[in-house]
Amino acid sequence: MSVRDVAAYYGLGRDVRSVVDRADYKTGFAQLEMQADRRDILLNGVNHWLSAPVLAERDRLWIAELDVLKTLDPVLRPERLRSRSTIRTIVLDPGHGGSDRGTRGRSGREKVLTLDLAKRVERNLAGTGVRVALTRTSDRTVALEDRVAFARAKGADLFVSLHFNSGGSADGIETYCAPPAGAPSTADGRPSGSDRDAAPVNRFDDQNAWLAHCVQKALLEATGAVDRGVRRARFYVLQYQNCPAILIEAGFLSNAAEEQRILRTDYRELLAKVIADGILTYKKSVETP
Repeated sequence: MSVRDVAAYYGLGRDVRSVVDRADYKTGFAQLEMQADRRDILLNGVNHWLSAPVLAERDRLWIAELDVLKTLDPVLRPERLRSRSTIRTIVLDPGHGGSDRGTRGRSGREKVLTLDLAKRVERNLAGTGVRVALTRTSDRTVALEDRVAFARAKGADLFVSLHFNSGGSADGIETYCAPPAGAPSTADGRPSGSDRDAAPVNRFDDQNAWLAHCVQKALLEATGAVDRGVRRARFYVLQYQNCPAILIEAGFLSNAAEEQRILRTDYRELLAKVIADGILTYKKSVETP
């Protein structure tokens, strides 16, 4: 689809750059920036990763229709997601645990920090009218299949998996949701055969993208962390959910400076508060008043 036509449809005004390989639309209610041959775009203050690169052809930029429908539309028209159903139960999933230690920094262990973060998010959601359940409340091993089964047994309306990252000197925060059927994961160049099949969570593609956006934006605004974007991956704990689901990588333990921030209890409390805030922003936006 022509980016110019997409911008006109959403009322984004004119492209302030007026060059072939870049576009920059900005109004009082929306922002969209993109560049040819890149899969990452800036959408309302958050980087989002597309299923395919933006193309520059015939003096225009072009974006895949799937990305318009499954990335742009949920963020630019969240009111379309309103329903009469109420979000009552939220399942928090502290990553790893027990024999599954996760990643480790110089001092911090992911399995310990994710459980601490989950309990803090739970406390921040207390008194907000939702029931919160944790897939584990102690340092024990929980299989991926059991995490999904737990969420289903609890009748989860939202599923949020909590992790910390590893990757050399990289830093920043990223939030994942499942790719739509037919789209590759962010780390892949093109979809494989199995990527074309819909997973249970794909029934909530729009909600997944909007929930990830709400939480990622809250985290960025509160922490000032590097925005590694809303990304897509077929993680088991995401794709087999019967409700909107995201996975948060709340910083890199492999980065010495970022690890030191994560090890501070006040910083983890800040992370927990804004994760809860992002969840509640989403909840308020999709529930009919």
